[in-house]
Amino acid sequence: MPEKVVVGTRGSKLALAQTEKVVEKLRKAGYEVEVRIIKTGGDVMKDKPLHEFKGVGAFVQSIDEALAEGRVDVAVHSYKDVPSKIKGVIAAVLERESPCDCAVLRSGVLNSGEEIEVDEKEGEIPRTLRELNEIGGVVGTSSLRRIAQIERIFPNLKIKNLRGNVDTRLRKLKEGEYDAILLAEAGLIRLGIEVERETLDPTQFVPSATQGIIAVETRRGEEELVSFMNHEKTFCEASVERAVLETLGIGCAVPAGIYACVDGNVVNLVFHVYGKDRDIRGEERLKRDTAVEEAREIAKNAKKECERIIRQYRV
Repeated sequence: MPEKVVVGTRGSKLALAQTEKVVEKLRKAGYEVEVRIIKTGGDVMKDKPLHEFKGVGAFVQSIDEALAEGRVDVAVHSYKDVPSKIKGVIAAVLERESPCDCAVLRSGVLNSGEEIEVDEKEGEIPRTLRELNEIGGVVGTSSLRRIAQIERIFPNLKIKNLRGNVDTRLRKLKEGEYDAILLAEAGLIRLGIEVERETLDPTQFVPSATQGIIAVETRRGEEELVSFMNHEKTFCEASVERAVLETLGIGCAVPAGIYACVDGNVVNLVFHVYGKDRDIRGEERLKRDTAVEEAREIAKNAKKECERIIRQYRV
C-alpha cells in the first residue's frame, strides 16, 4: 500500500483548485492522498477587511495549527497569505502563475447586448481603469495596497470595500455595485474564469510579495515529502520578496508591494511602501546567486524610513 498523505487546505474554490495541483504531484509520486478542508478566521468573517484582523495569518493559522498537531501532513497556502512566523516550514513552491493584479470592469462581465448602466463619454463604454478614471466610477477592493495605488494613479475613482470569493465579487460587479473590481490575475487563471480583464503593470501596480505563488508547508524535518515539486526560479523570486518583506517588518496593516522577477542571472526587484504623506520606492537589479542577501541589505537601508510609515498605520 502506498503511503497516505493528508493535505490541509481552505475550502474555497480557489484554494481547492490550488490544492489539486499539489495533490496531482503527490499522486504521481506514488502517494495516496486525502484532502482535509479546514475553516480559517478569514473564511468565517467575510465582510471584515483583512488588515483589521487581530494577530496574523487570517487564512493560515488554523491550517498551520492542524499541521503542527498532526491532523494533516501537508498544508497548501497562497504564499502571500503566509505570515513570517509559522509553526512549520515552506518546503516547496509551485511554478508561479501571473504575479499581476488585474482590473475587471463591469463591461467585461456583462453579456453582449445587455444594457450597461454606466456613464458614457462620447458614446464609448470604459474598458480600462484609465478610461473609467476620466469619467469617474466606483472600484471594489479591500486591499490597503490596491487602495493606495488607485489613489495615486487614478484619483478620480472612488473605492468601496469588497470581500468574498471570486464568484461573489464578479456577481456584485455584474449587479452594478461597482464599476470595476481589482483581483489577483492568478486566481482567475487557476479557476479557469474567462472574463475580459486588464492586466496591470507590476512595476506600477506593484503586487503583494509572493502573489501568484502556491506554497507547500510541512513540519520541520519532513521537507523531503514535497521538496521534489519545488520550482527553483519561483523559489528564488519568493525568497527575495520575503527577504524584503521580513526585513522591513511590514504586516498586512501597511500597504506595500514587493515584486522580484528572475531574468537569467539577474533578479529585477521593485518595492513600494505607501505612506500617508510620503512613499518609499526602490528598483534594483540583483545578481541571482546573491539576490537574497542583496535584497536584505537594500531593505535594511530603507528600514528606518519604513518604520516611520509603519507608525502612521498603528491604531
